[in-house]
Amino acid sequence: MKKLLVILASALVMSSQTLLISPIHAQTTATGSQILQVSPARHTIEVEPGESLALVFKFYNLSDKTISGTIKSNDFIVINSQGTPQILDSADQILPKFSGANWTTLPFDRMSVAPGDKADVRVNIKVPTDARPGGRYVAVYFEPTPGELALGGINQEEAGASIAQRIAGLIYMRVKGPVNEKAYISRLFGPSFIEYGPIDVETEILNRGDYHIRPRGSISAKNLFNATTDQKPLDEVNIFPDTSRSYNVSLGQKWMIGRYTINTVAAYGDSGQVIQRSINIWVFPWKIALAILLGLIILYIVLRYALRSFMSKQQQLENELKKRT
Repeated sequence: MKKLLVILASALVMSSQTLLISPIHAQTTATGSQILQVSPARHTIEVEPGESLALVFKFYNLSDKTISGTIKSNDFIVINSQGTPQILDSADQILPKFSGANWTTLPFDRMSVAPGDKADVRVNIKVPTDARPGGRYVAVYFEPTPGELALGGINQEEAGASIAQRIAGLIYMRVKGPVNEKAYISRLFGPSFIEYGPIDVETEILNRGDYHIRPRGSISAKNLFNATTDQKPLDEVNIFPDTSRSYNVSLGQKWMIGRYTINTVAAYGDSGQVIQRSINIWVFPWKIALAILLGLIILYIVLRYALRSFMSKQQQLENELKKRT
């Protein structure tokens, strides 16, 4: 019992580092309670060509039943602009310059984790002497056997949500040496005209380099007088090679008028390279402006009619006075 309390306490401390990504999943029950955790969520390392080293991932079983399954290491890629990782079942599915799974070996391919216990998985890495500088991205994952989950006391409805799911620790490897760093703002989109603010903007940064980047920057709005009316920071997230990341922000307030310049600027990489892109968006409350214009036209017509009426009566009065004299 004491051992179980210690493990659970450790798991709570590590909850901020737990990897919960899809299609790489943490194991959960139908009620959403987590039964498996991995720590650390990721290892970020720099290696030299020809270097050998080892890393350790700890897989925790937070349930009250033994869980068995397979343990493997494979390359992973990011499959969309939200940063979702996907494990690749074969090295043929990734460019050789980003593959690192064949550099890793595991001490076993199956394991069982007792209830309230953990299993340490040592990952041995052997970097080839001719390794190309740049990034390699590997997932070390535990995939419980669906039958084992059912036998372990999880009912079929709960087990159905866990079949073929995996919990993984990620390895970000960088082979030392000159690395190509190249990124673009591949998309900056907003409506060309809107009636009211705020202005909803979407921007996308594409990484064409050999290593993941973590851009720092902002999206701002400037009015006709080149004064900044609003500015929002970009979320600092990783963008993996040959993938992009989308950012969505709202700029300004409801009441805006005129032309606004939307500008995205960000710095990335070891040398702090800067990328920038801008678009123009018009904001004009045309319905209100039309109502005001119509009101002014009506007012003008009324005043003109009143003035003519007044001038006509004045002329009649003058004519009557002339007749009397």
